[in-house]
Order: sequence, then structure tokens, then C-alpha cells
Amino acid sequence: PDEKAVNKYEVVISEEQGVHTVRIYYRVKSGDLGSRFAFRVSNILLLRYIRFLVACRKGFRVLREFHPDLIHVHVLTRHAVVAWLRKTCSGTPYVITEHWSRYLPQNNTYKGFFRKMFTRMAVRGASAVVAVSPALKEAMQETGLDHRNFRVIPNPVETGKFRILESSREKKGSTKKILHVSCFDDRSKNISGFLRVLQGLSAGGAGFICRLVGEGPDLEPMKELAGQLGLSGERVVFAGLKEGEELVGEYNEADFMVLSSHYETFGTVVIESLACGTPVVATRTGIVADVITEQNGIIVDPGNEEELQAAILRMLDQCGEYDREKIREAVVERFSMENIAGELTDLYGSVLNKKH
Repeated sequence: PDEKAVNKYEVVISEEQGVHTVRIYYRVKSGDLGSRFAFRVSNILLLRYIRFLVACRKGFRVLREFHPDLIHVHVLTRHAVVAWLRKTCSGTPYVITEHWSRYLPQNNTYKGFFRKMFTRMAVRGASAVVAVSPALKEAMQETGLDHRNFRVIPNPVETGKFRILESSREKKGSTKKILHVSCFDDRSKNISGFLRVLQGLSAGGAGFICRLVGEGPDLEPMKELAGQLGLSGERVVFAGLKEGEELVGEYNEADFMVLSSHYETFGTVVIESLACGTPVVATRTGIVADVITEQNGIIVDPGNEEELQAAILRMLDQCGEYDREKIREAVVERFSMENIAGELTDLYGSVLNKKH
């Protein structure tokens, strides 16, 4: 969907990293869903779904000379319904990888009779379903979305890029550096709770510098909250969005990273930090329980600010005792691009062998 589209549908064809890529943009109007009349909102949603389906049809027409053996759908539900229709018409099998947190009890936005009906239909028709973490798989199963071939294949991390830099091997300063990386959505990331914890640590005399990296809808409110809590200035720094080598540098400069989320489906920043040899204090969300051990960090319960404060205080004392090389070794193979590609290749092979 594109609010700035000049035409009702726009087709963009490109080559991206050697992959033939087709994108179909369809026009939507900003503010449409602000109508206070329920029937008006329903009509707008229906129009958007119709345009989405037409856009998908246009995409398949562009690719009419290409006959896929398999379709891989990311994120339920609309795209999986399209794959289900394609399978019904041509017999092409499809697999689904889900990343969405709506099934988690802390989010609980998987609602609506028709949404659930179409989601169950799409899941039943799939040859395999993949969740990016055991926690997400369990949450989906508890909502009734189970499958005979349900796997967990985590998100890959560019472990060649996220690495221990030679410059970071030097002895760090006496003032400990804490890092937080997120998309600044306070409902899920609990940045406000993290800031309150930092205030408590500061009031208790703990010495630290905290850098919050990222941008998002709650960036400005969190800056205001930090000011209200007396955390402005050098103690707490909002560093903005960092990507590429700048982000790698942030992980390496930090003594440890903090994930304060209420819920996560995966938690990519945890793996990125560990790949850089930087220990982590994290809430028990997403992939955390499967990767964080006494050798690389501390796990706390989501939403428990007292427990989080105690864990950070403990980490301030012991962060220099971790073996950064061993921290990296524990995740680099499991979450590398090559390893995840191998798991997907095995999945594709099993589906195609069964088809034939």
C-alpha cells in the first residue's frame, strides 16, 4: 500500500542482489480509517483488500512465464490466502514463515472471526509452517494454529558483519557503557520502564552512560520522559538510527546491551550483540531463553523493573569478566546466513520430495 502512489497500481521491476524482483504498489488514502462511522471503515478495509488481491494478480501476470515449484510466504494472513488460491488453481505448494507477535498473550491482537477463519484455512493448506522462535510457535499453537509440519527456523544474522572489532579489544574505560537498540515502540519494547530503571540506578549512585539507538513512533515521548526523570545530558544519550558499521561499532563500544521488551517474536538485537561479543541483560521474550546463559548474560521477567534494575546493577559489576570470544562462538554458527539457508534448503527439499 502506498499513500503517495500517483496511479491506482504501479509495477516496479528490478534486479536486487541477483534476484528478479517485482513490486506492486496500490494506492490508499491517508486518514481513511479515521472515519467515525463503522460502515465507512468496513467499506474502506474491503476496498483495500480488493486492491491488494488485484495487485497480487498483476504481479502473477508479470511473472506468467515463471512457473514456481514452491511459494514461500512471510507473515500471515493476506499473503498466505493468495498462496492458498494459487495452490487451489495450479497445485503449487507453499510454506509459511510467521514473524508477527499478535499471537503472544502480551500482545493479544489475533482477533476477529474472519481473520481467524482465513488464517486457519491458509495454515491447513500449507505444506509447512515456520516460526522464528520456540516462544512464537508455542503461542501460535495455543491459539489453535498447529500444523503437522511445524518447524522453528530462526532469523539469520549477518555474523560476518556483526563481529568483534580489533579496536574494541583495548581496555574499556572505568565508566560502564550500556546500550539499548530498538524501534522505539514503547508498547512492545518497554523503553519507559527501562528509563525508570536507569533513574533508579542513577539515584543509587551507579556510574554509567547509556546510549539508546534507533528511531520510531515513541522516540520523542521517550526523550521527554528522560528529561522528566532527570536523565538528560551525558548520562542518557538518544543516538538516533545507526546502521551498518556504525551499529557494529555501537555494540562493540558497549560493555553490555539491555533488551527490556514486554514481548518479542525473536529479538534480533540480542543475537547481533552476542555476535559482537557483548553480553546481554534481557527479558524472557522471543529467542532469549534459548540463547542467554550464565556465560553471556542475565535473563529477567518482562515488566519486572526491580528485577531488571538488580540485573543491570549486577552486570555493571561483572561485565568485564565475560569471555567475548566465547560469547560470539556460541551464536555465530547457529544464526549465520549459511546455517539458516541450509535449514530452509532442507525444508524446501522435503516439501518438493513429498509433492513428487
